[in-house]
Order: sequence, then C-alpha cells, then structure tokens
Amino acid sequence: MNSQRLRRVCWGGFLLGVGLAGVYARYRSRADRSPDEGMIITERHATAVLVSRRIEPGHVETIENEISRTCLGSDPNRVLGLEGASTASLFIDRSDAAPELVWYVELPRAVVDEWDDPQSRVAAAFPIDHDALEPVDAPGERTLLVHAVHPQRPRTIDPGQSGVDRSLEEAGVSTQPAVDVELVRMRLKPGLAERLADWFERLTQQVISGERTLDRLDSWSAEMLEQERMYTESIVLDRHNGYTLYQYMEADEMQQVYDAYYDTWNPVARGAERLMGRLLENPECILEYPLKTDFELLAHAIDPDRPRRVADCLETATRTKNR
Repeated sequence: MNSQRLRRVCWGGFLLGVGLAGVYARYRSRADRSPDEGMIITERHATAVLVSRRIEPGHVETIENEISRTCLGSDPNRVLGLEGASTASLFIDRSDAAPELVWYVELPRAVVDEWDDPQSRVAAAFPIDHDALEPVDAPGERTLLVHAVHPQRPRTIDPGQSGVDRSLEEAGVSTQPAVDVELVRMRLKPGLAERLADWFERLTQQVISGERTLDRLDSWSAEMLEQERMYTESIVLDRHNGYTLYQYMEADEMQQVYDAYYDTWNPVARGAERLMGRLLENPECILEYPLKTDFELLAHAIDPDRPRRVADCLETATRTKNR
C-alpha cells in the first residue's frame, strides 16, 4: 500500500467517528487546485491551538465569576485573545481532582508565521489571568493534526439568528451561541495507535509545508459536508501523560452531524467506525450521541470577519500587519 493511500486509511480512523474524514479529504484535495476553483481552509492555511491551565482546588466558582465579569458581552476580543484570531472557545474540565480551564483559538498561518515564538505568544494571551490559575500546562506537547472550515460558516454567535447567512455585525461572545460547540477527549490505546499518530503527524507536517498532496475524492464528500453542516473542526494530538486526541467541533447542530454520518452509505465511514473501536480506549465518547465529554463550554467568540476561504486568511494577515 503506498504512503498516500495508507495515510488516508489512518486519517479516516481518526476523523470518521463524526463522519467528517471524507469531507475533510475533499477539503484538502480542493486546496491543491488552482485558485480560481476556490480554495478551502485546512491546516495548510490556518492553525488551532489548545491551551490548558489548572484551577487551584476550591476556586472553580471564582474562575467562572471572573469569566462572567471580564469575558462575556458584546466584545469578542477578550476571548479571542490575539490579533488575527478568528474563533475561540473557553471550556472547563471538572473530570479530575485538579479541574482545568481550556482555551481553543484558531489563527491564520500567515499571522502565526510572523511570530518568533508562537507557543509563548499564545500562552501569554490566555484570556483569563487570575492567581487561582496555574501556569500553562505543557504547551509543547500538543500538535495540530487536522483543521477544516466550512466555506459558509457563520460570522456571529447571536442565538437569535439561524443558518449560515447571519449578519456580520452581530458577532460577539456568548455562553449560548447559535451553533453547537463541543470539545471531546479521545484516549489512544498504547502501541500501534500511538505509532500511527506519530506517523500521521509527520505526514501532516509535510502536507502543511506543501511537500505532499492528496488525490481528489468523489463528489459524495461535498454532499456529506452540507448534510452535516460542520463549520469548524480541529483535531489536536497531546502526548502529555499518554497519547490523547482532542476533537473540537463547531456545528449548526451536533445531532444533525450524527444523523448525516449514520445515514450515509459511505463504506469508508462504516469501516472507520470499526477502526476507531480498535484505536481508541473510549470509542463511545465520539461514536455515540449525545456526546460523552468532560468539557463544558463557558464562552464562545468569533471575529466578525473570520476567514471562510483561503483568500480571507491572507486578508486577515494583511489587516493585522497594518494595525
């Protein structure tokens, strides 16, 4: 089996738990076409980062109050945290004895590439600063594997709006956005699954650098994308205390994502469903709906001009440089 085909098989194992691997593969194939065909944002054009800070025992309510005081309102900049950031979410994880505050932030690569030390810059921009929060936890242990963006994703969090054609002037930050936002933790089994993750990461870096491209997939991927209405999707590999995948999803309705996935005849989706049962210690957390997740959304923010296509990423980078 050649490396391109084997990579797609591994890729499907990680992504198709929510029915998006075929769609995302199409994103990448579209990204390799000429600009006049319309380029879709993938990890080649944007990055996403997960940053965690532990909350000192007994201070969860204090931190929640601090978020309500400083982050919630009509201005999304506090949660976005960085110039050029397009999407950001704050979650709390109460599953362990030491609860954590987790920040997801999405940025165009053209912005991040201008920074001398991206990890330190993102860590320093964490939207909540409080004595009850410990320093950023192991930022160098996390690597983006996959990022995909719907070309018509909304640019507002207003729960009174619906569909993708929402007003560009209604953006802000909310605890109850119009879309469904989830973060799911998937633990990889030791051994083969971890080696596949390492190999997948290396090949993803080659895709980002342009050393590798993927063949085009069939047109059913586009139909699946529209059925699922997944707006933003990222997968991050974490090697801190074992191998863990974090999947971030922003969708019109998560129930619709699962309905579309399990209604499809696609054989890759069905095969990947079985594969995930072999790779993950907890496959039910992503294969079953409602989602079994330890993360609770505290705030979600988007930039009113957040990128939908590759050209938008470049425009954002230009605006950031000129400020």
